[in-house]
Amino acid sequence: MRKMRDSMMQFSVPTVSCHHCQEAIQGEVGKIPGVQSVVVDIDAKIVTVEGEELQVETLIAAMDEAGYDAELIQ
Repeated sequence: MRKMRDSMMQFSVPTVSCHHCQEAIQGEVGKIPGVQSVVVDIDAKIVTVEGEELQVETLIAAMDEAGYDAELIQ
C-alpha cells in the first residue's frame, strides 16, 4: 500500500452531486485514522483529503463504502 506522510490528496469523484453525497463521503473518510480534513467540492466533483500517513487504497475504499467511485488525481 502506498503511504504518504503529512499529505494532501485529491480524488475525482464523478458521481458526487449533493450535500447528502458530501456528508456520506466526509463521514466514511473522516473515520480513517490520520485523516485531518475532508473537503468535498460538489461543483468540481473533487474530494480533498489532508492528514498524516494516509493510504490511497484505504481512502478509495472508504469512498466506495459510502457509495462513490473515486480516482486519485493528485
